[in-house]
Amino acid sequence: MTTSQDVTPAPSGHGDTGSVEATPSPLASWWALTVLLILALYTIADRPVINLQVEPLRKELGLSDFQIGLVQGVSVALITAFVAYPIAWLADRFDRRRVLAASIAVWCVALVLSGLARSFEELFIASALVGAGEAALIPIALAMIPELFRGDRRHLANSVLLVGGRLGLGAVIAMSGWLIFAVDTWRHLLPAPLDTMSTWRLALFAVALPGVVLVPLILTMPRQRRLPLAPRGLRPGDPGASDFRPPAPPAWPFLREEKAAFASFYIGIGMQSMAIGCVLSFAPVVAMRLMGSTPVQTGNGMGAATLTATILGFVIAMLANRVLGPRVGPRLAPLALMAAAGCAAVPVVAMMSSGEPLHLFIATGAFLTMVMAGSLLYPTALQEMTPAPMRARLAALSLTANIVCSALGPAIVGALSDQMKGRPDGLLVAMTAVSLVALVLSFVLLLPLAFRYPATVAAARRAEAAVQGA
Repeated sequence: MTTSQDVTPAPSGHGDTGSVEATPSPLASWWALTVLLILALYTIADRPVINLQVEPLRKELGLSDFQIGLVQGVSVALITAFVAYPIAWLADRFDRRRVLAASIAVWCVALVLSGLARSFEELFIASALVGAGEAALIPIALAMIPELFRGDRRHLANSVLLVGGRLGLGAVIAMSGWLIFAVDTWRHLLPAPLDTMSTWRLALFAVALPGVVLVPLILTMPRQRRLPLAPRGLRPGDPGASDFRPPAPPAWPFLREEKAAFASFYIGIGMQSMAIGCVLSFAPVVAMRLMGSTPVQTGNGMGAATLTATILGFVIAMLANRVLGPRVGPRLAPLALMAAAGCAAVPVVAMMSSGEPLHLFIATGAFLTMVMAGSLLYPTALQEMTPAPMRARLAALSLTANIVCSALGPAIVGALSDQMKGRPDGLLVAMTAVSLVALVLSFVLLLPLAFRYPATVAAARRAEAAVQGA
């Protein structure tokens, strides 16, 4: 348990020159990272449940594959595109813990509403509210880590959050299958109004329940001590000006100055998110609909693929960083992201020939391994490219691009699948085709970033120095 007093001044590290906060004690910092990791795992628990219950949900509400794609992605993307930046704006100005706690509370309520949905329209709106809850976590986490950790510890914290999240994702997927099994087994213990509900509804209620504990837990993270904002009209050099901090600078001038690098980064990474969204949304459906896999078998298979991919991806990334880092220099991050897109295309092609669930799960694991190996450098790359006073807002734009792209993917797959109803493997063809095109586009779009990245990092440090000077 920590309080706002658990902070000690810390020297600036690379990329931290614009910070005006004190750094919490190591114990408080690691506690905060633990809470962020728990939340990262918690806020993805709804997706495996829906993926594993797509068929019962689709039949009960009378949905097409296209509508399933809209619910799994587009509904979340629409609301995220509108609320991610305003939430990040609040997080750059006010207590990030409270902003995050409110967002997670909205996420839990949205899950309950999803479980109560009686039509496509109601499910679409409830899913959109799920996106409103998710929109806060990634920008706030990426903005908090540089405030909690300095220097090499920041890189370690980023890796722990990303690797821990991916390792946990495999466990979450596997546990989702067992959660569905438990709901069916123990439904007779529930009150009368609940025991007659569909399994997918009860599973969403069960996922929302831990929020009662997790929302208060967020407030136990250390609060960063900040000087109050300078009153309107107070200028540097005026009496008492040193007792205040300057307002958070606008992000758009810096973004316009570095528009080529950020467009390359946002859209290039977004295309990889599209491929991931296609595979994770529809690979379980393909396994169950076309290959006869049960929800428990599918959950275990996808969970094992994700866990294995995370471990292998981490090992590949660490070896590449040790061997190539000294030779490639600061361009390693964008080049690694490009390599991930190119290499991930190979197992996607292999998915086309999958004839049984095991083959599909192996190909999915190989795909996730390649993506994981490259994406380990994503948080650090984003933090280095962004000045500290505007980091949450620029991270929110990246989140918006990722979610919009990952949401469009399943919708496009669903639409193509509906057009290929005459083919037994229509859904598999649609999933692999859209994923493959997204990965090729990602590779091409990341090329400008590889050339511009060092200059953008230098520009971010100059922007931080200008704020610190003020």
